[in-house]
Amino acid sequence: MAPTRIPLITILMPVYNAAGYIADAARSVMAGDHIDLELLVVDDGSTDAGMDELAALGDPRIRVVRQPNSGLIAALNTGLDEARGAYLARMDADDLSVPGRLTAQVRWLEERPTAVVCGTDYEMFGTMTGRVRMPRGDRACRERLLLASCHCGASVMMRRKVLARNGLRFDPKYPHAEDYEFFSRLAEHGELGNLPMVGYRYRTHSAQVSARHAEIQRATHLRVAAAYAERTGRRPVSEATIRQLMWPAPAPVIRTTMSTAAAAAAALRRRPGMETARFGGRRVVEATLNAVKD
Repeated sequence: MAPTRIPLITILMPVYNAAGYIADAARSVMAGDHIDLELLVVDDGSTDAGMDELAALGDPRIRVVRQPNSGLIAALNTGLDEARGAYLARMDADDLSVPGRLTAQVRWLEERPTAVVCGTDYEMFGTMTGRVRMPRGDRACRERLLLASCHCGASVMMRRKVLARNGLRFDPKYPHAEDYEFFSRLAEHGELGNLPMVGYRYRTHSAQVSARHAEIQRATHLRVAAAYAERTGRRPVSEATIRQLMWPAPAPVIRTTMSTAAAAAAALRRRPGMETARFGGRRVVEATLNAVKD
């Protein structure tokens, strides 16, 4: 029997009924400039033709692991168990990876032996458009974690040995905000960062988690923020402040701008720092633009 090939990078893609998208997603991440990889697809009991579309690509670097439908978190954890690469990257089945992303992330991690995760900026397309800038260095990432995730979860690359050595897994007690909770614990084990490049294209549509499970996702998000502040010995930002920053209540434009600006100021008073100021300012602009559109 031939020995199992150990790739440098495992790209973990959990899938449930992604026909029409999955082939493009796979092509985008496999067609980059880094060839020493495997695309590990965890099929979470799909009932559509997505796996046929994937098989038609005929790429031997694609490895499919099937499980009964158990949900996203279970599929992610199956992927952690099955991954072989020294580096573990993420990919969602309805998005697109940008060429050069994987090589840049490997280079960043190899230059920083104490680093555990490297993400990128991302670009939205579909029902929403625009580039989203993520915090750059370790300090900024930790500052952001008091309010929200410091990474676009599907754009990251992680050092797999750190996950294995510390038994890090996605926690089913945090549905629909599992990435945020996972990174808040991963932060205990090394340096965090994001590259100043668009490495990922994030498809927005009405069927995604943020649209279908908004209230559960928001409640979980607030629990993660409070738990992270408690673990790190920092003063938590109030739930009311985070709610207004992240999910402004519907209101006329001027009222929306003023209330979100007040929340940004409250967050900055509670947690002074450049990243808090930058994030708050961005949320004010976004809330205002969304209110204008509505």
